[in-house]
Amino acid sequence: MKRKINIWLLVSFVIAALLTLWIYLKLNEHVGDISNDSAMDSAEFSPCSDYRILQYYQIGTYYQGGKKAIKTELLPKIKTDGLPKNGLLTVRFVVNCQGETGYFRTKMIDPDLKDVATPIEASKHFYGLISELKGWVPGQIEGKPADSYAQIAFKLEEGKITDIF
Repeated sequence: MKRKINIWLLVSFVIAALLTLWIYLKLNEHVGDISNDSAMDSAEFSPCSDYRILQYYQIGTYYQGGKKAIKTELLPKIKTDGLPKNGLLTVRFVVNCQGETGYFRTKMIDPDLKDVATPIEASKHFYGLISELKGWVPGQIEGKPADSYAQIAFKLEEGKITDIF
């Protein structure tokens, strides 16, 4: 009788532990993770793996020529129509293992650090400009190219972009 109870308790414990681990892995999202949103994201873009997407600084993702090259390519093309006069617009996105970009998300704050709604058309304009940048070099994990997040911030002053970083 005692043996049956011990076996039952052991099996119950193993099942509970496995269930807890499974729930943890399913629900464990990291701050800032971007999930695919079919209403927003292009069907043409997809990450190369199902593995968690890492941050650019964890695996060394960069743009050829650095931020200076990004500024040179983007500044002449940027239109700030529909955006507030002052603030900071951050576009966060994924660079996949082939150097393609997608899963764009926008956040804007005003000079008082309060969230500002970004008009959809303005967001799409910035997404289009960033997707035209073809110099992304994906980071690597154990010598293999990997997906990672990247971001570009635009500083607006008096209705004009004064800095890109």
